[in-house]
Amino acid sequence: MERKYVTPRTDYREKIEALGFDFHGDYWREEAYYQFTSDEIGRLEEATAEAYRMYCEAAGYIIEKEPEWMERFLQLPPEICQRIRESWNADELSLYGRFDFMLDEKGTPRILEFNADTPTSLLEASVIQWQWKEDVFPDCDQYNGIHEGLVQSWKDIFASGSNLHFAGVLDNHEDSGTLQYLASTAMEAGYSTRVLDINDMDLQDGCFYDPSGERIEHCFKLYPWEWMADESPDGCLASLTWLEPIWKLVMSNKAILTKIFELFPDSPYVLPCFLSRPQEGVYCKKPVFSREGHNVSVVEIRNWEERPLLRETEGDYNQGAYVYQGYVRPTVYGGRYPVIGSWIVGGEPAGIGIRENRMEITDNLSEFVPHVIVNN
Repeated sequence: MERKYVTPRTDYREKIEALGFDFHGDYWREEAYYQFTSDEIGRLEEATAEAYRMYCEAAGYIIEKEPEWMERFLQLPPEICQRIRESWNADELSLYGRFDFMLDEKGTPRILEFNADTPTSLLEASVIQWQWKEDVFPDCDQYNGIHEGLVQSWKDIFASGSNLHFAGVLDNHEDSGTLQYLASTAMEAGYSTRVLDINDMDLQDGCFYDPSGERIEHCFKLYPWEWMADESPDGCLASLTWLEPIWKLVMSNKAILTKIFELFPDSPYVLPCFLSRPQEGVYCKKPVFSREGHNVSVVEIRNWEERPLLRETEGDYNQGAYVYQGYVRPTVYGGRYPVIGSWIVGGEPAGIGIRENRMEITDNLSEFVPHVIVNN
């Protein structure tokens, strides 16, 4: 993987906004790009498929053999744990998710986390960087089948003719843009769609209704399951098909990283991870529930005592439990620290997007940079 410089398109703002990316601010950057060989992409694809297999196996292990883990570490009431088991046993399908990888000094992708429920950077990873490639490097390839995968997945998940609702916090421009994009992929697949604010969903007698009074039977929600479980336990138990399915709640937290390490300690992609403070070593300390790099730090531990090497980032997630994940010294590319977001769509690896930061911890000030593939 190499970071290279290139001249930005003079009209790039107009072009990306025409695709619905009107919330980009300074987040989208195209004065640089990352170049991969096909072999490097092959290793990322293999790592993504294996990571998803491990996560599914770990989730199944927890749900079927250690249900008390959900109550203890996710602090879920028994009725929601039961709903998770029902969802898992019914093989309710998932649309998407995004692994965050960092390449170690040998070029091996190491799993930092899995954004299993409400992953960000979808629009820019799918159609925005593809448009850039077609304009700037039309003869190169890009590891990017995300859009096509989404269109096909709707057909795999829902029966033809289904009406699909898309719900989220529409006052948030990024969430609104992502919902509109996802709805457009469902429309391309032949479905009728309606986008609404999640606060406008009316729960009556175990069913949700939209503002027009129509019962919501199939709903994609861009709203975290842990927030739903806290704010509306009855809503979690309502009679409808959710995307993402509620079993994704087991994957969409950092505590599962400890179970992944317990079950797959010899995997080249898995970092050591613990729910209690280890005796010695350097670790990345993360809240079990956190987003956008909030409340993350790097600490050195000696004889159970920890001291910060990188101070904790700001955020509102510092009241609960933390995990200690083995620290990987990042490779610096042109003064930037990249994280590779590798997408799973319909259960299969589908493409990547790269966010980079001037600091080691990727946060909400990171920037999205496109990529291309060149021949080995």
